[in-house]
Amino acid sequence: MGQGVGVVIPEHKIQEVLERVDLVGLISRHVDLKKAGREWKACCPFHQEKTPSFYVVPEKRFYFCHGCRASGDAVSFVQRYLGKTFLDAVRDLARELGVDLEAEQDPSMRERQQIKEATDQAAEHFRAMLWQQDEGRSARAYIASRGVSEETAMAFGLGWAPLEWASLTERFQKLGMLEWAAKAGLVLKRNSGDGYYDFFRSRVMVPIRAPEGRPIAFGGRLIGADEGPKYLNSRESRLYNKSETLFGMDQSRDEIRKRKAAVLVEGYFDAIGLHQVGVRHAVALCSTNLTAGHMQVLKRAEARELILLLDGDSAGLAAVERLSGPLLAAGATARVALLPQGDDPDTFARREGQEGVERLLEGAHPLTSHLFASLLPEGKAASFEEKMAALERLKPVVGQVPVGLVRATLFSAVAEHFGWRPADVEAALRSKVPLPKPAGGDAPPSNPN
Repeated sequence: MGQGVGVVIPEHKIQEVLERVDLVGLISRHVDLKKAGREWKACCPFHQEKTPSFYVVPEKRFYFCHGCRASGDAVSFVQRYLGKTFLDAVRDLARELGVDLEAEQDPSMRERQQIKEATDQAAEHFRAMLWQQDEGRSARAYIASRGVSEETAMAFGLGWAPLEWASLTERFQKLGMLEWAAKAGLVLKRNSGDGYYDFFRSRVMVPIRAPEGRPIAFGGRLIGADEGPKYLNSRESRLYNKSETLFGMDQSRDEIRKRKAAVLVEGYFDAIGLHQVGVRHAVALCSTNLTAGHMQVLKRAEARELILLLDGDSAGLAAVERLSGPLLAAGATARVALLPQGDDPDTFARREGQEGVERLLEGAHPLTSHLFASLLPEGKAASFEEKMAALERLKPVVGQVPVGLVRATLFSAVAEHFGWRPADVEAALRSKVPLPKPAGGDAPPSNPN
């Protein structure tokens, strides 16, 4: 087994290390930092540049590069700059600081840490594969076809999982970490016989990171092969819960805090494309559902408004209906910006640039106004049948809103748009007002039973 097997470092001990370390002192051992107000700056150690874009913010205990978008805390700097594993980086810093890492062995904590270590190794493997001249050529071509620059690809840690059964498996086998990789869902046991095989094959790999920048899972986009779904995501683990994770939060949280707003899209490459043109408060869902957990993540980032940036086709309209329930239930301030037909966020951003995207976001409509207008375009002038059909589509939305002021206000808003009394709308949404049977020969046949 590899070094660190069975070793557990409690989360509170890791936090103690991060709080006690002198981040400026640590980084200045390797980088020539210069004071710049309350921050320190230098040429980035992670990419070549002539003008300093690498900043260390001691008050917030993190570093950030405006060029390659590398960011993180003291542990991630040691990992990235010195090539250390997560465990070794924490141990080295703790040794310097005199922090005792000994603790009771907690099985769940041990598994979480093993998955962290395996995920770090996988992220490095995929990244290395992408930039190998021959092996990663097709993946780099695909990334370029999506309008993603090499700089942006590096900032988001994009990678490549080759069309091989054991490329990653062999790496873990050499490190003695196969069981850890299996817990992380990175390798699977063979159905017949012994051994494991790679879960991700022939895929452009997108690391899904925690807000502090560490990879916790992956999304893989299939290219150059016909077998398997177009997109494949890591399974959930002790490290990764898709209901509490937003893609791109590590890159966007500072901008979200600054603007007090976040832009929500549905695809990883949509978020990446927006960041590339300068819309850096964009995040993406890791699943099709928006949850209370996601809303908590946004709240912690101080987002007071959420703007949905969606395709202008039927799928985009359906997404508004799907996302409205959780947003209304949370009492969130939300607006909807629909793209022109045939566009998705990254293609629109590539063509129109930051100015075009910002203009579209400024023109976004309030969520309920957009929802009502799309469900019942003619409003009060609509037919009874159209109104009842719209109410049926509203039922899943309303069902997620708890009883109280928000729900009562929602009924009043629906009633105003429909031209009905709030009490009648509420009754209809609770299925207490049945649709009348058509008269005469149009009546449905009676049940023979």
